[in-house]
Amino acid sequence: MRITCTLGVDIGTSSTKGVLVDSEGAVLASAQRVHEPDRPNPGWVEMDARLWWDEFCGITAELLAAVPDAVVIAVGVSGMGPCVLLADQDDVPVRAAILYGVDSRAGEQIDRLTAELGGDAIRSLGGSTLTSQAVGPKIAWVAENEPAAYGRARRLFMPASWTVRHLTGSTCSTTIRPARPRRSTTSTRSTGTATGPTGSPMVWNCLGSPGPVRSPAR
Repeated sequence: MRITCTLGVDIGTSSTKGVLVDSEGAVLASAQRVHEPDRPNPGWVEMDARLWWDEFCGITAELLAAVPDAVVIAVGVSGMGPCVLLADQDDVPVRAAILYGVDSRAGEQIDRLTAELGGDAIRSLGGSTLTSQAVGPKIAWVAENEPAAYGRARRLFMPASWTVRHLTGSTCSTTIRPARPRRSTTSTRSTGTATGPTGSPMVWNCLGSPGPVRSPAR
């Protein structure tokens, strides 16, 4: 008998985890891929974003093999963040992804932007001061220190939105739960969730099977 399921995958700092859940919320299968970020210089914490998609596909294959009767009707993706993954117009990363607050390279940019914009103005708009958790200073760091890579950049992704892009060909923003109650003033946001008809062609797409959605070439 076919089992209606939801596939959930979380891309974290030290591992990617996935579960297959039935319509009653029971976990039918789980899988994990352990990884480590790169630390090429003091204060730098990076990751090759291609790993995120590869692990998503590997976990998906393992979960579906564990539950052969599963019919996946929805896919939910979450991930660490905020990260800075800059990609070109063909969705090829221009450099390794810079991870969230554990990467502290942009201290100079944080100080300069705070001085230029004003701490009160930043807190009024964003709800907090600029810290190593902020994306903007890290993008500024890339622009100033790696201008060739910055010049090729056309899109900003995070783990969830990068995976959704591969699954569906669509772009979305990733909603990051803030450390403080106030949220950013972005007017429209989308969670990293992809849904589809019975049989989930986006899931089969990640396994390399024919379907209406193709993964961007890399």
